[in-house]
Amino acid sequence: MPLVNGLRWFLVIPVAYFGYYAALISGMAFLALAESFCPPDAIVSGTCVADYMKPVEKTLFVVFPGIAAALVVLLPALVAPSRKVEVAFAFLVVGSVIAIALGASLQEWATLGFTLLCGIATAGAVYMRQGKKK
Repeated sequence: MPLVNGLRWFLVIPVAYFGYYAALISGMAFLALAESFCPPDAIVSGTCVADYMKPVEKTLFVVFPGIAAALVVLLPALVAPSRKVEVAFAFLVVGSVIAIALGASLQEWATLGFTLLCGIATAGAVYMRQGKKK
């Protein structure tokens, strides 16, 4: 059993990266799907300029970083063999620092707010779930 626990602790950081990249790739796939519906006359230099694309892009650029934040907090907590709440909150803190740095530098306040909200909500859910198990 110690070997399994050691492996699970070893995987805590890689699954956080996996969650981040899974959300990133999923967001890019949804953007490509939305662009595939672009009429040919609305494509300028390979970019869709149809009226519906700006709101779709903005929605995707807000939602998928939030999904990434949730996965970065949730997956390590699920993989950790113990101290799941502490793991969730540790990844919340690290992820929040990174999100604040990126969001502030890009001045994407809606994305930053939603991302922080998703991370906090996920850490709260891990906390609530672990509290009910005791």
